Amino acid sequence: MRRLLLAAVVCAAALALGSCASLQRSFDEGDMKKIVDLVNRGQQDALAGMSTTPFLVDGEVVVLPADVAGFWAGIVKSGYRVQGAALASGAKVAVDSYTLFASTMEVKSFFGRYVKDGGRILELTTDGGKRVRILLRSAWPGWKIAGWKGPF
Repeated sequence: MRRLLLAAVVCAAALALGSCASLQRSFDEGDMKKIVDLVNRGQQDALAGMSTTPFLVDGEVVVLPADVAGFWAGIVKSGYRVQGAALASGAKVAVDSYTLFASTMEVKSFFGRYVKDGGRILELTTDGGKRVRILLRSAWPGWKIAGWKGPF
């Protein structure tokens, strides 16, 4: 009985902490840093492996895994770096979140079909005053990159 009570208390504490805004921000910052570090180090294969298919690039849906890998290869080949990245915001995907990528039926459908509960949008600022948005989708045991917008 004591073990059951202890387990219930631990679960309740974990739920309370998990709902804490500062804890979520810390998770968002860690996720952002991991992705930015991979981009800045040119780790296109790791980025492709962490990405979903279909994948959203700005307002376009990329459906083939080879094309998603090609997107990351192009980012790396161009020499693009996310310099001085800082998390501006992190938010749960909501009904109208698709408009942050593009106000089209294609993007709305993508969000409705592929980005369900647990999706998050991270918005970053960079040293150059540009912004980048990263769409994350919940996937066991963590998350996958489901979209990228920017720099804009």
